[in-house]
Amino acid sequence: MNTTRRTAALGIAALLTATLAACGSDSDSASPKKESAAPAARTNVAKDTTTLRKLNGLGETPATLSDATLILVDYQNTYTDGVMELDGWKPALANAKALLNRARAAGTPVIHIVDKGYDLKSKGGQIVPELKPAKGEPVVEKSVPDGFHGTDLAQKVKQAGRKNVIVAGFMTNMCVLFTTQGAFLAGYHPTVVADASATRPLPLKGDPEGIPARQVHEAALATVQDLYGVVVPTQKSLT
Repeated sequence: MNTTRRTAALGIAALLTATLAACGSDSDSASPKKESAAPAARTNVAKDTTTLRKLNGLGETPATLSDATLILVDYQNTYTDGVMELDGWKPALANAKALLNRARAAGTPVIHIVDKGYDLKSKGGQIVPELKPAKGEPVVEKSVPDGFHGTDLAQKVKQAGRKNVIVAGFMTNMCVLFTTQGAFLAGYHPTVVADASATRPLPLKGDPEGIPARQVHEAALATVQDLYGVVVPTQKSLT
């Protein structure tokens, strides 16, 4: 009798288990499904920041190809390969080429800058073929990040006869930033082209992961935008 009861009980238990499984009544299925949380919206941490440009009453209107001089900074082969290769140099170069073509078509004065810290006779020190200076486009040789320091750049910009300058080049956080600062301090009105410029990731003591190139790039552009000039996101933004 006991054996019969145990057999019956086991059969009932098996039947209940099968029924519950078929109805989806296991512990996971019985609980209401939780929807995956939507990604948190990005907060604008700078929404209440007043730029130094605004505090000083400086304008926010970008230069145009018809009222500016184009300054191309350090588009040298060394930044396209080897130890100094920059993140994103290929799209930046493509945008710089498009910008240069548009500037030439518009009759915009063009000035090239190179860093003579590199051997200018070597391939690495030469301007990339895509941006080779045309006849009549001067090349300024500098030895520090600011292209205006210790050079005749200010004189050449003055000769061009335009107060606005459009700046783009390699590297965003060094020679682009400091040449833009130099232009500002010399009384010119800079506009920096973001997508025609590039840089590289940098180490930082205390940060084991280092600073990504995009963050370095954007920080430099934010510094420009805070005081030294106007930043446009793309070369297509310029008219």
